[in-house]
Parts: sequence; C-alpha cells; structure tokens
Amino acid sequence: MWRKASANEIGYLRKASTMLHLSTSAWATGTVLFHRYCAFVSTNKEPHPDPLPTHISIMLCLYLATKVTEEPRKQRDIINVGYKLAHPDSTFLPISSSTLSALRVTLTQGELILMRALGFNLTVDLPHAWIASTLYGMLWWERNGQPPDDTEMVDVRAKRVAGTAWAVANAVVERGLVDREPARLIAAACIYIAMDNHGEKLPAKSLDEWADIWAKTTGRRIEAVRALIEQSVDVPLVIEQFNIQNNRKPHSLAEK
Repeated sequence: MWRKASANEIGYLRKASTMLHLSTSAWATGTVLFHRYCAFVSTNKEPHPDPLPTHISIMLCLYLATKVTEEPRKQRDIINVGYKLAHPDSTFLPISSSTLSALRVTLTQGELILMRALGFNLTVDLPHAWIASTLYGMLWWERNGQPPDDTEMVDVRAKRVAGTAWAVANAVVERGLVDREPARLIAAACIYIAMDNHGEKLPAKSLDEWADIWAKTTGRRIEAVRALIEQSVDVPLVIEQFNIQNNRKPHSLAEK
C-alpha cells in the first residue's frame, strides 16, 4: 500500500522546524527527505510496519537536513524538540535524563537505517533558489543584458510575484512534488502561476511570451508542470493565505 505523508505529519515537521529555527531551505530539504522515506516504505516488499516510528523518522529527516544545508543543530536539541511535540505536557529532557540517553542511541541507530532507506541520496534540488535566479534573469533580459541592481530587484511587481511564487513552492514541497519535476521547471511554473494571479507582465513580456521562452530553453511546456501543481495544490487557498499573512490585497486579472 502506498505510504503517503499525512497532513498531520507535514504539520509536525513544520512545527519542529520552527522550534529549531531552521531556514526554508533546511525545512524544505527535511520535508523532501521525509517524502522519500514514505516512498521507500511504500515500495518495500517486506510485510512489516515502518522500520522507524513516525515521529523518529521525521526528526531524523530534519537532523539530516541540518547537516546537508550546513545548519547544524545539537543532537540534544533535535531530541528535545521531537519529545516536546510528542509529549506536549512534558518539559525538556535534562542532560542527566535516562530517557535522553536512550533517545540518543535510537537517533544514532535510526540515522543509519534512514540513510539506507534513502539509498544514501541526500541531494535535494529545491525550486526556491531557482525562483530568485529566474526572476533575476527576467530582469536582466528586460535590460538587454545589463544586470539589475539591488533596488531594481525589489521592484514592487517583482517582489509581489516572487513572494507568491515562493508560497506556491512551499506548498509544492509539502505535497511531495519536488522529485516529480526538475526544480527549475517547478520554479518557472510557480512564477507562471504567480504572474497569472497578479496579471503582471514581468518584466516587459506577457505570460504567454515567457511560457514560449521557457519551452525553448527547457524542452517542455511549462503549462504541463503548472497542471501537475494545480492537481495537488489548492493554489487559490495558498495565495489567499499568503496575502493574509502579508496584509496584501488580492490581485487578479479582473482588477487590471
């Protein structure tokens, strides 16, 4: 049976990331690793339950992500955050705690189990960095090869599209779609969705013109990747939540 990450598990992962003060990169990397682990459990032919308890596997994915993204966290902190989320009424475990010592052993042994389950592949190409570089390239194109300066990069239109595209990319990560398409195509599709939502010509060219350019450079129509995203992600809800969080009024083609 296909083992799909549940909404509660993804929420648990996000809460743990927040408590550990992780960046988007570390959180997203951990989320992708957890989706890969779920896929492993699904395709494993041996008739046994998950090799690792769910909350342990989640914290292990975050632990590995902090190493991959060079945002190291102490093993004790990883354990305490996971323990606190699993036992909300408890306090953090002191260094002298026998429970902490036992969980250290579990985490160390579990790390090897998880690494084997992932095929020792911890490489994750996220769409977020591609969103920034793609928008930068679009602004470069508009200026006929002249690099945009920092003030131009925070142009109101560009900032609005970048923020919306970033929010959609976060939802793509949570739905486990990152390994389904190359990251740069997902990034372009997120920008495509954001531009369509805001009715922007960013910069200079229309939405269809940029879609044609991406098709020539990637060999694939970006609309196909957009369709994949919209099949799994409630895009209007993601954008609405993003606008609320940032106190922004919604923008649409109808308002142009």
